[in-house]
Amino acid sequence: MGLFIEAQRRDDAVAARLYAEEAASETPVPPWAGQAVLQAACVAGDWNSALARLEQNMKSGLVDRGSYQRQRAVLLTAIALSAQEGDLDRAKTLVLEAVKLAPTLVPAAALAGRMLGDAGDHRRAARIVESAWKANPHPDLADTFAYLRPGVSARDRLARVDQLAQKSPGHIEAALAVARAALDAQEFTIARNALEPLLAAPTQRVAMLMAELEETEHGDEGRAREWMTRAVHARRDPAWTADGFVSERWMPVSP
Repeated sequence: MGLFIEAQRRDDAVAARLYAEEAASETPVPPWAGQAVLQAACVAGDWNSALARLEQNMKSGLVDRGSYQRQRAVLLTAIALSAQEGDLDRAKTLVLEAVKLAPTLVPAAALAGRMLGDAGDHRRAARIVESAWKANPHPDLADTFAYLRPGVSARDRLARVDQLAQKSPGHIEAALAVARAALDAQEFTIARNALEPLLAAPTQRVAMLMAELEETEHGDEGRAREWMTRAVHARRDPAWTADGFVSERWMPVSP
């Protein structure tokens, strides 16, 4: 382990991985080595090696069943995201396994919903997204749910989003999802009613939606600018974060 730590201090990722892999070949596998090899494979984007190491960690008793399922789901989702451009069928198989392992994993549910929706399996797509939404209302899930059926009107999307929002009444993401869909459908009263309870202490997204509402409904650029100014100083909305890094999209590994 000492050589591994020294390699890390030198910022020598290649040597650190080699030392970890050497230690992980021992019996029993040192816990630090099993985890270090898994982490190194993930950082390198070597998902197949990461999956193999995770299986070995599980067999060696280095990870409990719940953590194993969650980590495998994350890795499968990462592979599916990479594979969707070249091998759609493989990507769909992988992400559906990920959803089975971790039904509340938002990136997996959103990707599965999109892929099933594109394939015309709308009921299954809706079930997956709804299940994840109930556990963790998230804008990615709302967006996926709105567009499960390509080509539908903005009013139809609003009806779908409202159906989803009713499964988490009072949640800020439900209100924001309805407001976004209502703005797209030019249903300004619905949008305003959805945002009204949030205006006492608006987040950045709330303020930005209000700015868009004022300009789109009334053409009031002055009010829109006021809301955009409030957005600059408003509380940030939840975002994907890891080790102090904030990302607009989910990534399987901390950068």
